[in-house]
Amino acid sequence: MKTSSTRPSSKREVRQSRRIVPWIFILVGLALMAYGAWGFWAQNRSSNSGRTLPSTQVANIPYPEVKRIPLEEAKRAYDEGSAIFLDVRPASAYSAAHIPGALNIALNELPQRLHELDPSRSIITYCT
Repeated sequence: MKTSSTRPSSKREVRQSRRIVPWIFILVGLALMAYGAWGFWAQNRSSNSGRTLPSTQVANIPYPEVKRIPLEEAKRAYDEGSAIFLDVRPASAYSAAHIPGALNIALNELPQRLHELDPSRSIITYCT
């Protein structure tokens, strides 16, 4: 007598089920990472709106005299092409990943290469 079972009935079904299982884990993992990133972004956005940094935190920022701009303002300048984006990391880090269209002048080379920048345009440095 044949009993019903939930086990695959052929080798092909076994192979197909083995292919699907890793994709399920990958998709669940990606969904969890996206949810976590969204939560982090939402928390930082709400906690930083309209605030200035505490004086103890300002002391830990390199070059505190340099004006900081909000991300929204930098994004607008990027979209409009109204600013130069300057990546001041070493060339090896720049070649690994950078903002499209950004210039690369390593921070330690900046004094000697300052003449390469257009002083009439806003300059937004990143990775300082």
